[in-house]
Parts: sequence; structure tokens; C-alpha cells
Amino acid sequence: MALELELVPGRNCGDCAACCVAPTIDSKEFHKPPGVRCTHLCAGGCAIYEKRYSACRSYYCGWRCMDALGEEWRPDRSGVLFDRIPDGDLPPQYRERGRTNVRLLLLQRPPAEIMGTLYRYVAGLVAGGVLVLLAVPGPAGQEPIHIALNESLQDAAAKGDLASIEAFILRTLAASPTELFKPHHVRKQNPTG
Repeated sequence: MALELELVPGRNCGDCAACCVAPTIDSKEFHKPPGVRCTHLCAGGCAIYEKRYSACRSYYCGWRCMDALGEEWRPDRSGVLFDRIPDGDLPPQYRERGRTNVRLLLLQRPPAEIMGTLYRYVAGLVAGGVLVLLAVPGPAGQEPIHIALNESLQDAAAKGDLASIEAFILRTLAASPTELFKPHHVRKQNPTG
């Protein structure tokens, strides 16, 4: 399954501010732990929008770039923030040069009516060789647990066995032990840039 790299025309964030809370921001300009609301987020959106940091200016969630995801998949509606993790930020065991990845960061349990679409989408990504990471957030300030779905779901994806994909994802979510969450630590920045 190919992933679109361009923004979907006419698709805007609207009231969604999931990317201002859920993910980690760890750049030279700004640091925000995962699950912690950005200090610049106010009732009207980003208080420094016109002068926002380059990490924020260049970030677009998957919903903004993946035409296959309908309006119901906007992160604040679906409870799932699709994005990509830069290769250098991937957990070491998942780094494979040039391989596309998609992270499904769960903000909340998605509504039942879109779960079937989620399983079909995951099946297509896995069958297409895209690294799919399910990210289960911990308490605010704790790094999410990342679970690669590919190896476990490869056969089910090839067969289009959505029931097995659903069962695996639900078991994984139920079994995510809280002791695996680790506090966020700001990365040391390379002084040479």
C-alpha cells in the first residue's frame, strides 16, 4: 500500500490539537514531553502560530497526508494519531534504512464504527511492507510503548484475515504492562547541528 507524501488538498486541522499534546517534541528550539499539553496551546489554538517552532511548522499527522483516511479519522475524532517517526527516533530494533513506517498513537479507544476500517488499513500497510507501530501512551511525561505489528500480523494481513488482526490488537492493548512506560528524557543535542 503506497503512502501519500503530499498534503490532502482542502484538509485542515480545524479544532484538532492532538499534535500539541500527544507526541514528544524534542528539538533544538523546544522540548515537550509526550502527553503533556504544549504551553503555547490556548483556547484559540497555538498562541505563537505565526512564529511557531520549525518542529511544529514541519509536522503533519498522517490524516493530513493520507487521502484514504476520511474525515472521521481526524485524530480528535478517531482517537488515533497517525504519523511517521524519523529513522533516528525509531526504537533501535525497528530501524531499517529506507523503510517507510507508520505509527498509530492511540489517544483514546477509537469508536467501534471505525475499528473495521482500522484493521483493514493495518492489513494493507503490513501487506505492503510498511513498518506499522502501535503506540500505547502512558501517563503524561512517560514515553509510549511501541509495538511493531508486522511480524505478528504478516500472515493474517496476506490472507485479509481481519478477525485475527482485531484479536491481536485487542490482546496487545489489554496486555500492555504499565511497568514498560519510561519517563521522557530530553535528548542531548548535537552541538554541531
